[in-house]
Amino acid sequence: TEIFRGKAILEKYADEIFCRENIGYDAGGFKEALGNFIGWDVVWKYDELVLVNDSIFGPFIPMKKIFSKMDKKSADFWGLAAHGTHDKDFLKHIQTYFLVVRSKMLHSIQFRDYWEEMPLYTDFLDVVYEHEVKFTSFFERLGYTYDVLADTNVNDSEINSKNNYIQYAMIPYELIKKRNFPFLKKQPLAFNTLMQQTQENLYQAIDYIDKKTEYDVDLIWENIIRTLNMTDLQRNFHLQYINSSEVKRLNLEKKVAVIVFAEHKEAKEYVLEYLKELEQKKEFSIYVISEKNEIIESYKDYTVKSIELLFMNNCNWAELSQYDYVCALHDADMTSDVKPSCTGKSYFYCIWENLFRDENYVSGIIEKFEKEKRLGFLAPPQSVFADYFGNLGAGWNGKYKVIAEIVKRLQLCCPMSEEKPPFRITDNFWVRGNILKCLENLRKDEYTYLPYLWSYFAQHMGYYSGIVESTDYASMYEVNMMYYLDQLIGQVKKQYRDFNNFDELKEIILIGALNVFCTKHLRVLIYGAGFYAKKYIKFLMNVEACIISDGQDKIDYFEGVPVMYLSEVKAWDECGIVLCLNRENQKMVIPLLERVGVKEYFCIT
Repeated sequence: TEIFRGKAILEKYADEIFCRENIGYDAGGFKEALGNFIGWDVVWKYDELVLVNDSIFGPFIPMKKIFSKMDKKSADFWGLAAHGTHDKDFLKHIQTYFLVVRSKMLHSIQFRDYWEEMPLYTDFLDVVYEHEVKFTSFFERLGYTYDVLADTNVNDSEINSKNNYIQYAMIPYELIKKRNFPFLKKQPLAFNTLMQQTQENLYQAIDYIDKKTEYDVDLIWENIIRTLNMTDLQRNFHLQYINSSEVKRLNLEKKVAVIVFAEHKEAKEYVLEYLKELEQKKEFSIYVISEKNEIIESYKDYTVKSIELLFMNNCNWAELSQYDYVCALHDADMTSDVKPSCTGKSYFYCIWENLFRDENYVSGIIEKFEKEKRLGFLAPPQSVFADYFGNLGAGWNGKYKVIAEIVKRLQLCCPMSEEKPPFRITDNFWVRGNILKCLENLRKDEYTYLPYLWSYFAQHMGYYSGIVESTDYASMYEVNMMYYLDQLIGQVKKQYRDFNNFDELKEIILIGALNVFCTKHLRVLIYGAGFYAKKYIKFLMNVEACIISDGQDKIDYFEGVPVMYLSEVKAWDECGIVLCLNRENQKMVIPLLERVGVKEYFCIT
């Protein structure tokens, strides 16, 4: 369905459209288009060839100006930007998402042979190292000249080439504003740059495009909300809102429902203190929902001056879609029966102070929704004190498959990944009422999974999601998080060794766990003979062999270690298998290993 929808859009602009299986990445697409779909006889009828993929937004200046500028340069091929030399295997090169080849090189036998002889790569890093990185130097050695539009040299280092980073990912704002780069790459919108910077450039770039160019920035939001993982968007656009009660708010008369889920009778006193803050909000409907009739009866004894409390035993979410905004709040166990009462009270305050502090604070949240038309869902920050600290890193908690099945059944348009759980799993939140229409076909037995689904419902309806916290909590959480981080890093340094950055920290922990795994097995085998195998084989002792899947092209040795087919390995019960593969390939290989009886394997990524 998605293919045909896309084809219908492109037919307005394209003379011909070729549909093919998505193999070989963009390089594979270019290879088949040139050699099979179009054919070299037709290609050679043209003076210039433009190869461009769909990984860019723009242009922010007319294409005519871009080509007019480059027409003044005599290069045989050109692109938008170059990546500086990183090491002997990663030389300076044009980034191939936008590549223009002029007549001399286009009509050469070497150019045709390059594409005809290039394999259909199955690993993204192979495409980068074997095609993108080598394309420029390959044709430069043949005597062809190249140039680029953007001035990226200013940021490259001649002293330390390892500092020559991907500029479109790390500094898109600077490239667009100052370096003559007329596009925004889609990749950095889902790219974690935190290892090298604070990620301010991405938001600055979007703001600049919106305010300083004629490009409709909503085209970017519409695409990335539909196609990218919301966990990536929330982090990379730091969708973490700090709200204050001190700022005077507009009186936005919106239809709002407040849903209070009451389970603990001793919490009523605390809940009512907050509800009193809304006594002037006549347009608000406040529902108290509880499966326990005695709790409902206890709330009926209280009357808010100008607000009628409505009581139900369960919540019909779809019916609440009539409201502009809906706030869902749960009480908490305030006793010491399960855990210290101070812990339960702190958990309660974490919810209510960040979502419902007072009338002015609530108005600030509504004001934020009104200002940001793409904002659909707001949750409070994750509690990280006491036993709640253990919830960090829990991820899907074994529920990915069932959530994915619900998403598929409801036909929600929201990219999901087992490696990227929702950025916030919660049943306390603010949400736009129209998003609740997504729940019309949700089965009652699926309601228990709602804490995992809210940001996906919002994404399906075209909204992004975020976290909201008060200024007080933002200050407190900053201090607490820095304390936790300091303690954890100190422990790792004591237990292992010193390090400088987050990447090194992860690698130290990984290698430590890897060494423990290897010492438990008589034989150690590496599955894979590519990028990851080359990176990690030096950390492994006594590697017997590298394994590849049957039917793949096989070399005899890799980094001095014999290479074997999977079917050639015997006595699996003695083996510890280290999977030096990306996650996509791991998913294909693990069932093969389990089929031959392998139970002990270690995933590098």
